Order: sequence, then structure tokens, then C-alpha cells
Amino acid sequence: MQKKYKCFLFDLDGTLLDTAPEFLTSLNILLKKNKLPLVNDSFVRKRVSDGVGKLIQDSFHIDEKHIDFESKRDNLLDEYNKHFLFSKSFSGVDKVLKNLSEKKIDWMIVTNKPKKFSLEICNKLKWDKYAKAIISPEDANGRRKPDPASLEKALSETSTEKDLSVYVGDNWRDIEAAKNAGIDSVLAMYGYLEEKHASLLNPTSRIGSISELKNFF
Repeated sequence: MQKKYKCFLFDLDGTLLDTAPEFLTSLNILLKKNKLPLVNDSFVRKRVSDGVGKLIQDSFHIDEKHIDFESKRDNLLDEYNKHFLFSKSFSGVDKVLKNLSEKKIDWMIVTNKPKKFSLEICNKLKWDKYAKAIISPEDANGRRKPDPASLEKALSETSTEKDLSVYVGDNWRDIEAAKNAGIDSVLAMYGYLEEKHASLLNPTSRIGSISELKNFF
């Protein structure tokens, strides 16, 4: 029998929100400005859950120590700032979040996305009205998953015990962060993680669509 949870923590990009199209647009604008080859949707989807830095590394072929890395990263975020509010939620997400709220089950968003973006997106989608909290690295002294600090901050906002709390995410960082925070994890197989990489992870559970979460509460 599937374990039932009383508190759900959600990753944002690749779990609740399909942000790949906006990152694709933003990255290609930046590449065009730098007279470099453009990338396709698949390129972005394979990397976007690893963050903006990964997109810069693999499209500009530089590492984090490169003198231009931080400026290129900032340039990509500047472009993304013009497009990020066009992102849409994955099919079925709003229904699941609504059901959680109707059942008075705490749910929160815990993301590595900078607060500026996460708050504006959640405000546009009206998720901020129902989420118990929206946690970004800024709320955890800048610490990012797989560090458990942001999850621990979220857990401090609920009275639910850790044993009845679960983190839902689509990336290895999410599964590791949950483990480091001492809670169960659900791997969203519909997100951006490739099958070959997903097979290497050891989450508590896996789901092929967000609607399957109804079995967890």
C-alpha cells in the first residue's frame, strides 16, 4: 500500500513548471549575440534542471573558472528576465495543487531558482495564495540543493513530522536534498531527467505524471 503524506514539498522547474521553452529562447538570443551556433529544445531540456550555469558551460564550452563565465551567466539571466513569465505548468499540476489545498494538506515550493523569478511566477499562477511557503536559496543563506538547508527551512514552516513529509523533484539534486534532509522523495519522471540518469537514482517513489500523486495523499 502506498504511504500517505501530510506535507508535500515541490521543486519548481521540471516538476511543476515547464521552463525549457523560455530558457531555449533566452539562450539562443544570447548565443546569436555572441555569433555562436544556436541550440535546440532537446539540448536545453537535458540541462535546464542543472541550472543556468550548466546551460552556459555546455553552449559556450567554458567552465565555472573561465573569466567570462559569471558575466555570461548574468547575461542569460537578463534575457530570461524578459521571457520567464511565459512559462506554463505541466498538465495536471494545478488540479493536484488544488486537491492538496482542499484537503488542507500543507504544500510548499522549494527551488534553486532565484527568489525574484520564483515569486513572480507563483504570483502570476496564483500559487502564492495557497502554498504554505515558497523557498529559494535566499531563504537558506544562499545554500542550494543538494544542500538540505532550503528543505529544512520549508519543514520549519509546517507542524507535520518529517516521516509524513515528502519532496517531489525531477533532478538528482532533489533526491539528494531530500535524503540529506531526512525525508522521503518522489522522482518526477515526466520532467527533464533522462531515463539513463534516472535509473541511477534511488528515490522513495517514482511517478510518470503529476496526477499519480493523488495516490500519495
